[in-house]
Amino acid sequence: MASAMGARQLVATVVLTCILLHETSAQNLIKNQKTEHSLLINEINADNPGEDTSEFVELYHTSGQEVPLDDYYLVFYNGNGNQAYKVLNLQGKVTDNQGFFLVGSSTVKPQPSVILPKNTIQNGPDAIALYYGKRNYQEGMRVTSDGLVDALVHKSRKSDRADMLLNVLTPNRDAFLEDPSFRTTDESIERCHGEGSQWIFQVAMPTPGKDNHCIHSSQLNASAVLISEVNAVTSPGESEFIELQGPPSTALRDLVLVLIEGQTKRIYFFMDVYGKTSPEGLFLIGPAQARTPVDLPFPPNSSSPLLNTGSQAIALYVGNSSSFTLGKAACATNLLDALVYTSNGSADPELLEILTAGRHAYEKKSHQPGNMSMSRCSCCSVTRDPSIYALSSPTPGQFNDCPSRRFSHPISLCLHIADCQLWLLGSYEIQTALAQALDKLCNCGMSVAYFKDPVTTCQGTELVFTVLLTAKSAEQLSSLVQAFTSFLENPRAASFSSWNATVEKACSKDANVTASPPGASSERTSEPPSQAAELLINEVNPDNPGGQEDMEYIELLYTGQTRFDLHGYWLVLYNGKNNQAYRVVNLTGHCTNEQGYFLVGSAWVTPSPVIVLPPNTIQNGGDAVALYHSTTFTYSVGMAVTEAGLVDAVVYKSRASDRADKLLKVLTPGQNILYEDDSHSSQDESLSRCNSQSPRVHSSFQVTTITPFGENACTNSSAPSPTVPSLLINELSLANSTTPYQFIELKGKPGATLGGYTLVFFSGQDGKAYASIPLQGKFGVTGLFVIAPSGPPRPDQQLPFVKNAPSVRRGSSAVAVYNSRQARIPVGMMVTLENLVDALVYAWESSTGRGQLNLLGPSHFVPCAEDRPVSLSRCSCCDVSAALVYAISDPTPGLENSCPLKSFAVDLDMCLLTPNCSMWTPNPETAHDSLERVLTKSIEENCACGISQFYLHAELNFTCTDSMLKLSGQVWAKSPEQQHLILNWHRDFAASPHPFSVDGRVLKTNKECVALHNTVSTSQNGSSFQAWEIALFVLGAVLLTLTLVAVAATYFKRHSLNYTTIEMNDRRQMAADF
Repeated sequence: MASAMGARQLVATVVLTCILLHETSAQNLIKNQKTEHSLLINEINADNPGEDTSEFVELYHTSGQEVPLDDYYLVFYNGNGNQAYKVLNLQGKVTDNQGFFLVGSSTVKPQPSVILPKNTIQNGPDAIALYYGKRNYQEGMRVTSDGLVDALVHKSRKSDRADMLLNVLTPNRDAFLEDPSFRTTDESIERCHGEGSQWIFQVAMPTPGKDNHCIHSSQLNASAVLISEVNAVTSPGESEFIELQGPPSTALRDLVLVLIEGQTKRIYFFMDVYGKTSPEGLFLIGPAQARTPVDLPFPPNSSSPLLNTGSQAIALYVGNSSSFTLGKAACATNLLDALVYTSNGSADPELLEILTAGRHAYEKKSHQPGNMSMSRCSCCSVTRDPSIYALSSPTPGQFNDCPSRRFSHPISLCLHIADCQLWLLGSYEIQTALAQALDKLCNCGMSVAYFKDPVTTCQGTELVFTVLLTAKSAEQLSSLVQAFTSFLENPRAASFSSWNATVEKACSKDANVTASPPGASSERTSEPPSQAAELLINEVNPDNPGGQEDMEYIELLYTGQTRFDLHGYWLVLYNGKNNQAYRVVNLTGHCTNEQGYFLVGSAWVTPSPVIVLPPNTIQNGGDAVALYHSTTFTYSVGMAVTEAGLVDAVVYKSRASDRADKLLKVLTPGQNILYEDDSHSSQDESLSRCNSQSPRVHSSFQVTTITPFGENACTNSSAPSPTVPSLLINELSLANSTTPYQFIELKGKPGATLGGYTLVFFSGQDGKAYASIPLQGKFGVTGLFVIAPSGPPRPDQQLPFVKNAPSVRRGSSAVAVYNSRQARIPVGMMVTLENLVDALVYAWESSTGRGQLNLLGPSHFVPCAEDRPVSLSRCSCCDVSAALVYAISDPTPGLENSCPLKSFAVDLDMCLLTPNCSMWTPNPETAHDSLERVLTKSIEENCACGISQFYLHAELNFTCTDSMLKLSGQVWAKSPEQQHLILNWHRDFAASPHPFSVDGRVLKTNKECVALHNTVSTSQNGSSFQAWEIALFVLGAVLLTLTLVAVAATYFKRHSLNYTTIEMNDRRQMAADF
């Protein structure tokens, strides 16, 4: 018997070992594949208008070259059943010479390498997955993550669900919606770089076999209308045109296009601009008989050609044509955008200062072959800057032909300058001189727009300038690199005599090679870093749902995104109650992976951490995680919190009442504790680095879904754009008529100086500045700067008493920040956009007209009537183009703003009777805004709890059918108390019999609709009662069963069985042995 059991144990051990070896081999293959291969799903078009005859899937290899696709499989999954309905073996296939590979319908252009019958790719909820490895992938198989390289779960309706596909292929991410309302024709899902170079997907115009047309997420809804492309013809038979760019499918009005003679500064043509942008946001203006149909023709009596080929300026203004006169000099008032260009001479310096201050005119070289346009190559926030334009083939009504990062090469040069520090901010001058020098050598239409990510640093008397050189093709990039090499070797071309600087050949040879930081591999990156790479805390998940706490982890990231040696690094976990270390992890002997990630955490975390911690190791808070570097100091459990060797730190809590003041003071001084808010997600959440790569700065983090060993799931609402102004008005605290402003809080980059900026106060009565204060000092470590009359706490700058200030509670007012380096800001100055950095317009009376203040941005209505201090706090981090970004709140000087939270949301569902639905459909945007204002005023009058339009802005939706206006959406609140007050208002408002008016349109709550809601609630209560009855019945049955089992057990104990008559099944015996 013993020998038999031993044999069975041996067999079981062998079987188990084989299984483990197979799993380990599979995991190693997946790991090697993920680190050595960079083939991605780049674009998917699963749903076409009408019959699906233009479907395609585009793969892209990040090398941008021909690459064999042996051992790759493309698998299509059905979300209903979670099984593969199509499997493509890519054995023997090769990407094209740009790295693209197309699978799709026969009508797709260019022709796909693998042709699919029409209606092959299902619309969703489904998935497309890319695998690598020698496995048996076949149709009908269940969804799997074995060998998975990349995947996208997609849908075409918001209500679609594919939970199993999401859990296996893309855990902790939502299915992507191919929104058919995005375009009237066709759209696709395209891979793009998001915040912090993270991969995201966007809905955009299909671009099979080409670069995706990615627009930065903060610019997708940008409201500005800009000059996109200008084609001034040089020979007969060509069609001149001006192309504008703005929000997609949006009506244009109150715009004037003005043409100005470059030498005399005189206006020689102007016209009103009206119409609607295309689904791509483009709007074409040109001759009525142009080859490409225009959206708005030039007036019939216009001269031809209308655009001069010499020195010329094109300007776009807000207003109407009645404000302009032919022959009058150009001005900057109400100016939106401008382009000054020249082809045979120079533009008037005064005209440049008016239209494009601090910038040179764009030089349209005459040696360029064929008809060439000047195309904007920086969407959508940079205005009045000719340096963002590049010469290209005309693309009227299409996206511009611009240089791409896909064809790029980092270059560096070292300049000998008398005063290096003076030229640290002279990047534009260096780029201009270098672009002119390279264009003379290659005759290829080179301009400043070909440079990306410029960085200037001082090394003694040498200025090192590093930039990413981009091109439109591999051939053009080769020509530009050769021109740059010739530039360095030619002493004449290397002289920058106009500003007394010379290229140092020896230095430039050294500067052109980027030294790898300690611990980094020798692999080169495709673009130069904007700051030195370093190891940082990237994500912390200390608190998991439930009580097991077996999904805790800490993720580190080396920002150079390559393998990095962790020799000398320590991870220390601190207890906030005694401020001592309760866990110390020595990282010496370990390395990050090839993407720069390193994971420490519980065994149940997937992928598996490199260093495994027991469950429930990382405390929930208020505690801290700190990263240190030292080869001489030994960190140990029980030591007091220290700053010695500190690299990065995160101090956090998971309950609102937790505190860790001592840890904050030592590790992240002057900052608020991070809150891992479990209301963010119904599953698990983490603290993720999203907003910057600055160490020991809490504002860099967001609460997101967990992403161990992967890109953080950052949201655009909090992540600042790279094009955000250098400073923002973060909070404005209003007091009373004798002391108008309690304080003004600015937000910017920690350590940045405010010198050269001026704070300006405007009155809405005449649109003039009544006071201005030059700013002094620097932003603190939190990035906040408080200007106040007096402390405590002590302000960063004193706010002087303004003798002639108008009453702050009368009419509208504005506070603005201007860049005053270029010009002085005098008292009495009219409102202007010239050198404007940020502005906040507000009014205490909702009916007050803003007049000239309309130029600065939307007005924020302040409903509070008492004389208590109240603040307007920025609650939409960095989207300066958003309609409303400020919310009414209690003052929080020097601290995080108090903003409404979705976790305290109140559903705003109600029905309203209206005489005629047609009154609401002609201009839904205006009706939406008016309805929000009326509801906001009603809530505030009822609760007096500090509600402003931001609390329900962009959340309110309405539909109107058969005289019934149905509202849906949410009102957010800052606290449970405020939420309770809003709920009381909602109950009273929905039941009120009194009509009310919205812009003259009478509305009344529908009692039948309210009664219907109550009926539904009652039925739900009834259902709930029936459920309790069933539950009680089941509970009684369970108790009865347990009683019978207990009786049976007692009986068998008293009447023991004869075990010699029992035989055990062999399989059961083996299981028992296990």
